[in-house]
Amino acid sequence: MLVFAFDRDWTVDVNPHPQYEAVPLEWVRYLAHKTDHAVYAIGNQDLAEEAAIPGVVDIVGRHPADWDDWLGDKQPDGRYESFPTRRERLTLIEALHPAADRYIVVDDLDLSDVEGWQHYHAWEFVPAVRDGHLDLAPPLTDDQVSDDDLATDGGLPTVAGIKPADADHLASFLDGYDDTPGFEITYEQDGDDVTRLCWDVTVVEDTAESEAPIVRCSSLIPKGESFTVPIGAIDVVHVVKLSPEAVTAQAETQPDAAAALRRLADAAPNQLQLSPVLTLLDQKALPPQQQRDALHALAALTTVRPDACSPAIPILRSLLQEDDPVAPHDALTTLHAIAEASPEDIAPALDDIEPYLDSERTPVQREAAGCLAGIATEYPADCIDAVPKLVDFLEEDDERRRYAVRALAKVAAESPETTASTAGHLAEIALEESASNEVRQLATAALGRTLRAPAAFTTEIFEDVVELYDTDNYKLRNNAIALTYEVADLHTDIVEEYIDDIAALLTDDDSQTRINASGTLARVAEDFPASVSHLTPMFVELLSDDNEQVRENACWALGRLEASEAKATLEERLQEEPSEAVRNRIAWALSEIDPV
Repeated sequence: MLVFAFDRDWTVDVNPHPQYEAVPLEWVRYLAHKTDHAVYAIGNQDLAEEAAIPGVVDIVGRHPADWDDWLGDKQPDGRYESFPTRRERLTLIEALHPAADRYIVVDDLDLSDVEGWQHYHAWEFVPAVRDGHLDLAPPLTDDQVSDDDLATDGGLPTVAGIKPADADHLASFLDGYDDTPGFEITYEQDGDDVTRLCWDVTVVEDTAESEAPIVRCSSLIPKGESFTVPIGAIDVVHVVKLSPEAVTAQAETQPDAAAALRRLADAAPNQLQLSPVLTLLDQKALPPQQQRDALHALAALTTVRPDACSPAIPILRSLLQEDDPVAPHDALTTLHAIAEASPEDIAPALDDIEPYLDSERTPVQREAAGCLAGIATEYPADCIDAVPKLVDFLEEDDERRRYAVRALAKVAAESPETTASTAGHLAEIALEESASNEVRQLATAALGRTLRAPAAFTTEIFEDVVELYDTDNYKLRNNAIALTYEVADLHTDIVEEYIDDIAALLTDDDSQTRINASGTLARVAEDFPASVSHLTPMFVELLSDDNEQVRENACWALGRLEASEAKATLEERLQEEPSEAVRNRIAWALSEIDPV
């Protein structure tokens, strides 16, 4: 004899998991009432009534001496004072059947740790039974299709199938697959069996077309054609895994094939392949709508597999070179996604992309700017000619500004003189509270690199940056002090005025902020030791900081200050410090304090 414990929700098909196969309720009833096995409901207790099997109260009732321990008194709301946990329920069941051959629990929760019980998820249990690994021989139920039917008439792999008993039965099944991209429905029409592939299948109870419930279907081919089928005429409905080959095989015309690929891309981009899309785009004199559909499908594919789409670049470049391209937005969206994954692949297309920064359409400008931002991560020098247009975008919406400042930050790292004219704009964006945090952070990063150019630096701009030391956004705060670190390399006299403001960041929770603050003060200490010497006790404390770079910066500061009061602590740390780099810097600091 076997003992079964079934959960209900996301386990039995009265409330199936939205993505996985569930145990038919008829199987539970069959095992409970047509075999010698023992079957219990251990989760949602509605299953006890639905399958006419004992539930938790019945299980505890068979341990009468322990009733008060497990349940206690029944409350006015119908609940009991206490209730055994899922694992405790299994222990109670096992005690009722000590001589059972096996104990099997089927539950969406992982109960594999319960000693003596073999755990299955529903989507593991059903195949195990169907394939004979569990020899239970349950009957084929109304809502199941046989093994022979698991391959659809169209040859498509299936996720699930149903032979509906009535409208409610079918509607309940379809509710579990409301995000499914494809169905195959087989029904009787004029004495013949008809099988059609559909994007959508919906049960309609009340219509002017029929007094009886019907199913309204949206067919794959022709595009969007809607038809209805009486519930009683339906033989089987399969949830199918679509493929480009399957959806285009039913297309009688090129426009239908393009439309089918577009709809597949919208519904299930992971199931789309590049080759059929490129085959369409490579057609000579492709009608505009079909070109739009194919480009839309390609853009959708890049959202899930951008690295697989590089072979499309030559075709996209050709399209962008046309005088009046059909769908530049989708073409640029594709190139943008590729740029984020593989900037080296689209860098050669820069000359074809850059003109679209001047497009009259904002989405096209945005995607072109995104392409440049991607290219600039690896090839900033290639983007220098686009700087004037990127500067124009600093006055636009956050999306265009985001890509513009990303690109400018990379260009500035390569050639700060090129972006010198943007310093004022970048400072304004950094302080603009209405801008997104990401844009403000990118702006401070770009500004820090730009200020390396002598022509870019002004005291007024730096004073603006100092205001960000107190911001609640730690990333923005860190970017501001990182910028100060760069300024201190050239203008320690200006940074000197803000020593105490910077010192307040030495105890910041963010380690990167402490690194930049301590590094900045170490630089100022070299030129203005008298202005920094009062911070010596803080630098001594930093010798024990969790961050290695902070400890090293503290050594730089103490050495430059020739802080004799730190000598004893430095000597102690020299023996305890785990980092070789920090030990070397401690030794240097000691040599500065007490030259031999």
